[in-house]
Amino acid sequence: MPGSVTVSHHPHAASIEHGDAERLVWLLAELGLLINEQGDNRLSDAQVGLLSGAQSEPREEFAAWVRHVTADLSGQLHHGLGTA
Repeated sequence: MPGSVTVSHHPHAASIEHGDAERLVWLLAELGLLINEQGDNRLSDAQVGLLSGAQSEPREEFAAWVRHVTADLSGQLHHGLGTA
């Protein structure tokens, strides 16, 4: 579909509209800031655990995953990779 982004590391790809992908990149970037933030806006360990889907996953590992996914999706958006 025109203006879409395909995300896949598996046999079944997930496609979302370009605008939704841009919004998702923004959301992930903001999440990354809230994970690493110092002070009142910082997400608690319990919140990070719930968001990561694994209570035992260290904050640093989840933050690294968020950065990786954000950079990967942003790169696809800005370099035209994965667009239809």
